[in-house]
Amino acid sequence: MNIVIWSAFIILILVLLYVWYRHRVVKRNPPQTALASFSTSQSSVFPSLQSQLRELVKIAWTTEQSFRHPQFLLNLGDFAHTTAPDQVVEVLIRHAKRVTPGFQVPYMVPRVLVTSIPFAAGMFEEDEEGWVTIKVSSDLFQDKLAAQAILAHEVCHYILSNSGIRKSSFEINERYTDLCMFVCGFGEIFLAGYKRQPAQNDYRPGHHLGYLTDAEYQFAHQYVMQLRQSKELAPPSELDIVKKRLRQLLYSDESACERNIEAERRRSPHKSEMELYRDAIARLERDRGR
Repeated sequence: MNIVIWSAFIILILVLLYVWYRHRVVKRNPPQTALASFSTSQSSVFPSLQSQLRELVKIAWTTEQSFRHPQFLLNLGDFAHTTAPDQVVEVLIRHAKRVTPGFQVPYMVPRVLVTSIPFAAGMFEEDEEGWVTIKVSSDLFQDKLAAQAILAHEVCHYILSNSGIRKSSFEINERYTDLCMFVCGFGEIFLAGYKRQPAQNDYRPGHHLGYLTDAEYQFAHQYVMQLRQSKELAPPSELDIVKKRLRQLLYSDESACERNIEAERRRSPHKSEMELYRDAIARLERDRGR
């Protein structure tokens, strides 16, 4: 009996020593997170986010106008002269209209209220007559970066609702709304204020806004910037569109396209290539009675 007790005692001591050793090793050498080693080439880490972002981009960046604007990302300096929440919303809406022409971005700045919101940082409300109110928690409003992050999210609710983009559940809608911020160029604004540690914030003991993880937010921001810079999903230019139309009219006969453009160039040598293609299309459609 004594041998059994002593054997159990020794095993217990060994287990406790092993647990202590592992705790010490992990504490001194913490595991690397997905965020630390993330790169946009590892898009398979978040396949659903990748497909959702591409879905929104294909709707939002539908014309050349989206890529003509030299500034895709809003930055903190763009809010230097804003003193009221409705002014922040106005800056966000104006920017979204420039870079996401495919969305039905509203013209009207909604009513914005700073008020007590139990268990929420912000809220988007639309009544039966279509009037919209955006609310910001008074607990967070004193933190300017947090307030801007909240308003960026709520404005995207406004944009998606006006564009008729609604998903099947509350959680999916919220995740799409978070992703919409990055597609609209609000990424840096949101990332600057969505997460605050207690030491960074004199107003309340820290916060983490939104519906995605830190790593998912970093992925969304970097993946959208990769798409933007590569122009992989860039829409065709106006010239590409008229060239395609002429090819359609001539049944994809490239030599016939060249002959028609040369004929137009002889008639109007000073016109631009765009004008020549438009004239050729108009002439063919007229000749065919369209």
